[in-house]
Amino acid sequence: MQTERTVDWEQIKRCFVELHQTARPFLGRALLIGGAACWFYRNQLQQANDPDFKAPQLSVETESKWLSRDIDFTGIFSQDAMELLPKQIVTDAQNRKHVEVAGVRIGFAQVGLTIDPEVALRNARVAGFKHGQETIQFLVADPVTLYFEKQALVQRRGNENDFLHCSLLREYLAYEVVAECEKALQAENELSVSENKRITTFLLSVKSKAPEILSDQRIRKRLAPSLRKDNPAHTLISELLR
Repeated sequence: MQTERTVDWEQIKRCFVELHQTARPFLGRALLIGGAACWFYRNQLQQANDPDFKAPQLSVETESKWLSRDIDFTGIFSQDAMELLPKQIVTDAQNRKHVEVAGVRIGFAQVGLTIDPEVALRNARVAGFKHGQETIQFLVADPVTLYFEKQALVQRRGNENDFLHCSLLREYLAYEVVAECEKALQAENELSVSENKRITTFLLSVKSKAPEILSDQRIRKRLAPSLRKDNPAHTLISELLR
């Protein structure tokens, strides 16, 4: 049974590769949440290499607090997962069964403090990474949903990893607000209806559920030079930052 707290992004990827190879329907049904989803957004922020918004540089001791014992999903019941992954079922010393993939225990949560699985699945993002010639795709909770849940966990239990995850998600959301606003403001032609809807939905979600993100002065400093009244995105973004 998995006992070490060794779940980082590389371990998560190894787990997903095995899931992709042995039970591909699983990754199309299960929604990644919790610390593993935070690792995904941490990796995204690192890859973005934005000059203003950075993934935290942590000491070895603090870094260890990011690590988890398992990878959590919602949107799928444990019994359904066991039927999809019969060879990955492990029985512990108390004769209880769980799923373990690539040495990592898989957890299932049907409710969170704030997460409604049905809503979270509707808002889920399709993510992926390259593995050889293949792209491993999976569903991950959107960052606003995840940030809102982590805030609630900070208030409820205040674990150090919750504080770290919440701080990272706040930084990531500030970065994504800027990136999406710049995309809209710098578009030479009007965005497609679907792209405009996607960006607008995201920005309004931040304003509704995490308005404190928009008070970050780095966002205002980055966007101010691009705000022009003749730009179609000007009104939305100006209202957003008001």
